[in-house]
Amino acid sequence: MPTLTVIQNKSKKTIEFEGERLLADLLDIADAHIDKPCGGRGVCRKCAVLVNGKSELACRYTVVGDACVELPEGRDILSVTGASETGKATQNTCLCLDIGTTTLALALVSLDEKSVIKTKTAPNPQRKFGADVISRIEYSTKHGVGEMQRVLLDKLKVMITELFAEFGILSVEKMYVAGNTTMLHIFFGVDCSSLGVCPYTPVFLEEKTVDGASLGLESINEIITLPGISAFVGADVVAGLGYVKKPQVGKYSLLIDLGTNAETVLFGEEKFLCATAAAGPCFEGANISSGMSATVGAVCAFSGGKYSVIGDVEPEGICATGLVDIAAELVKKGIVDDSGYMETDFVISEEVSLTPADIRELQLAKSAVRSAVECLILRAGIGYGDIEAMYVAGGFSAELNFENAAFIGLFPQQLIDRAVCVNNSSLLGAVKYACDGIDLKEITASAEYIDLGADGAFSNLFFENMAF
Repeated sequence: MPTLTVIQNKSKKTIEFEGERLLADLLDIADAHIDKPCGGRGVCRKCAVLVNGKSELACRYTVVGDACVELPEGRDILSVTGASETGKATQNTCLCLDIGTTTLALALVSLDEKSVIKTKTAPNPQRKFGADVISRIEYSTKHGVGEMQRVLLDKLKVMITELFAEFGILSVEKMYVAGNTTMLHIFFGVDCSSLGVCPYTPVFLEEKTVDGASLGLESINEIITLPGISAFVGADVVAGLGYVKKPQVGKYSLLIDLGTNAETVLFGEEKFLCATAAAGPCFEGANISSGMSATVGAVCAFSGGKYSVIGDVEPEGICATGLVDIAAELVKKGIVDDSGYMETDFVISEEVSLTPADIRELQLAKSAVRSAVECLILRAGIGYGDIEAMYVAGGFSAELNFENAAFIGLFPQQLIDRAVCVNNSSLLGAVKYACDGIDLKEITASAEYIDLGADGAFSNLFFENMAF
């Protein structure tokens, strides 16, 4: 019987297999981490590994005999939650969890002091099934949600155990959970295939309460999820809306959660207009040739021809904040023209460059976000002067250069002086919900979801906002 030897992070594991097997499937069996942002379609080329010394795509390579596979070193995504940590446990505690498409964020919370004791973040292990929710919905349609639920719960068990051990905690009464609608369906092991076909009907949107033991999380007595609004505006956005400050009477504010499906909400005292912009996995780096998450080796800032790299090492790729900075500089220098045309690759180092196709991907993403904002403003019949604050959430919002983001057209220039970074507003909103018991039903009952695909103004705006 042939064997596959897997080497990663200086550790070695050997498994046996029969017949001809897809390398990606064997790596899953070996519990070896390898990202497949495109969901295994062979498009993104991010799953390249060394097989017997030769580079191959794990999602396309068939193993027919003994083989040795070397995987890239696994690295955690640097995620800023925005939570202030006390580091001191009290008697009455709970857990709060944000299940992000890319990152998991877990907080141990003191209900006595209404404060965060400690947070822990980790990459969402479901990334190996695809970088975005669409890829994961497609996977669930073909294979069910069981495996995606399993890897998620296994990772959460490890995170919870580590957090409890640090503070000598054996169990908690409750864990509050936020996340987009797809992530919550998978969390509960609920079929999410209906979210991928019109009319995009969720199995549930309401708050859901279950015993922790029913999900294999025996150290938690009760698990409570926050409510969602629609298939594409989930509990993560509702949590964020509960966290940010309401505008003054007669004024409005924006909440923009930058991600694969950039959720945008324009809200006043009693009105919540919601939309999602299909930004694609551009900001996660999946559709960018040298793109990567915000891990060690990622170019995270660029100015005056000089780059900054996470971990102060040689650059290995470009994360979202670096992408925005580089694009802004190239437009300012005329290397990229207003239409987005760039004659040839822009080389950053021997291993890292930005291609004309990468610029096009960024144009699509930034135009989608900007057009969604303008569509909601038009629908509400207001102007920029009526907007009190523009709250920007998302895993990389804390490090984003807002001036550069506005320069390339990701945000309206008129709102930059009112931009407020709220980091992981989903986690922070879940914490506020746990501590203060805020009424989220007021939000879900007042929310109106706008289908941008059916909005004629969006198509026109999207075309106009493609330009730099």
